[in-house]
Amino acid sequence: MNFLAIAPALLMLTAAPGEPLPQQGDVPSRVDTALARRLGAEFVAAEGEKIAPSGSLPGFVACGRVVEREPDAERKTERFFAVVPGNFAILDRDGGGLVDAYWKRYGC
Repeated sequence: MNFLAIAPALLMLTAAPGEPLPQQGDVPSRVDTALARRLGAEFVAAEGEKIAPSGSLPGFVACGRVVEREPDAERKTERFFAVVPGNFAILDRDGGGLVDAYWKRYGC
């Protein structure tokens, strides 16, 4: 089965059922929470975020680059795609071209 064909359904399942939709102004902090959960202490900040209402998922989508701090290393950035509500984020490191597919689909 083609993973990219079922990926939207998987993202839909990550949204908490019954959770009220956030205001667009609340989305950046929710994206930061999702990224911090994924990256832990390495998370520094998200930059260049695009936030938009989703046409196919409940709530909002966000994309941009996440800045990471690695011990004894220089600043590292990586692309991300997040869905709010659900506080779910995928990163380039997740592979399979997922970030590419979502960036293209949502015009990031």
